[in-house]
Amino acid sequence: MKKVLLLALMLLSLTVSAQTDSLDEKYGRDLLRQGTKAPDFTLKTADGKDITLSDYRGSYVVLDFWASWCPDCRKDIPQMKELFNQFKDLNVNFVGVSFDTDRAAWINCYWDTYKMYWTQVSELKKWKHGTTTDRLYHVNWIPTMYLIDPDGRVVVGTVDINRLRSYLQKIPVPMLSTDELVNLFPGGKEGFGKYINDNSFYPPLSRRYKATGRFICRFQVAYDGKVSGASVIRVEDFKIGNTKKFNKLTKERQQSVTDRCMTELQNEAIREINSMPNWKPATENGRPVQAQYFMPIEF
Repeated sequence: MKKVLLLALMLLSLTVSAQTDSLDEKYGRDLLRQGTKAPDFTLKTADGKDITLSDYRGSYVVLDFWASWCPDCRKDIPQMKELFNQFKDLNVNFVGVSFDTDRAAWINCYWDTYKMYWTQVSELKKWKHGTTTDRLYHVNWIPTMYLIDPDGRVVVGTVDINRLRSYLQKIPVPMLSTDELVNLFPGGKEGFGKYINDNSFYPPLSRRYKATGRFICRFQVAYDGKVSGASVIRVEDFKIGNTKKFNKLTKERQQSVTDRCMTELQNEAIREINSMPNWKPATENGRPVQAQYFMPIEF
């Protein structure tokens, strides 16, 4: 199946589930609305460093209001870690705002137990009694999450991490143009085309059900040109083309086939990028340096 490079930034629109709507309707009705200027604050990290929200102007910011004693917050931590790893290189900063009062319990939770290696701050005061950030951001339930845009305005406030994910997935990926990318590939445009033709593989289950989609990949090019570390950071327009065969399956089987096709194509996109020959490395002050790139692979 032919794969092509995309020329422009791409956005993914995801449908917010009824469950998410009901959660926000129930617990997040008072949250700051889209377009509201995010209230500034300065809070301290565990080692006493001041963190001021407005210092992040020019970048997206995820504010995660949580506490170590909150079961729902702890349940969301694995997903928040996934979001951090997926979006930290896309001009998105993560700031955890804890309502813990016990400093040791707070540090033990985010650092030792869950390894939440993004900025963590706290007033170390009791939620809804001595804290100010909960009043600034109308935090009546935790976890509560906000996405703030580079201009310092609210993109979304939500109590559902899946809704936060859907908005993060709309952030543009900073991809080079087709010409810029292929010029870094050995042999330029011709070399890239030959590599694609010689190394394309359409996985069997995906071929059977005619699964298609665009897989936005992130990868590293080392100072010596070696390509490594490919991962899929976004999937766009994924669909099953053979609907006649697909519709004969049970709902459970349909979900299984969808998941397996998605995994097949993701793995193939990663394999194809990691198997590429050495690229022309990026340079800084005339010296080769490691660089990160984003490339869409389309099936």
